[in-house]
Amino acid sequence: MRIQMLVSAVALMMALPAAAQTAPAAGTTTKTIDNAKVSGTVTVTRDPDAGSFARTVEVTRKSDGATMTSSIERTRADGSVTTATSRTGFDGRTSSSEITRTRTETGFTETGTITGPQGNTLTLNGNVSRADGTITANRALTNAAGETVASRNLTATRAANGQVTRNITTTGPQRLLSRVGRPAAMRPGAARPGRP
Repeated sequence: MRIQMLVSAVALMMALPAAAQTAPAAGTTTKTIDNAKVSGTVTVTRDPDAGSFARTVEVTRKSDGATMTSSIERTRADGSVTTATSRTGFDGRTSSSEITRTRTETGFTETGTITGPQGNTLTLNGNVSRADGTITANRALTNAAGETVASRNLTATRAANGQVTRNITTTGPQRLLSRVGRPAAMRPGAARPGRP
């Protein structure tokens, strides 16, 4: 399903011009969470001029008083965007990641590290480029021994008649690649929160 979503997104990139977006206002907002399972806050800070964004979630489970915190911080500088995430689950386990995407003349490159709750660290390398009606997108995770844990390689070509031809090859668990650099869904009271 995620691969299909990526393919659809690539097709849209090739078929449509980028849509103009209105930047949200700068400042900090805090929302309260209070339901049958948890209570807490979600705090969001934006500075569109500086290109920075931060969100912190802090919740307490009502059944036993256990807490969960999760944060994401995104900063921009010199053609690159760095996204750092951290999470401590209700069970006390922690995980984190830091991914940097750097713009190139034809797309972008990305590098980073991901640390799981057991202390294991993975390294991310990837790139996306567009040339002559073709988009290529490659992403791979390697472990401390330099072995590839998961990879995904996509080539999509748009012909003059508008038909798009795609070729996708994958290795390893794709869920790892899909989560890298994206904040996990923060659903207070979920069955197993705080997972990497």
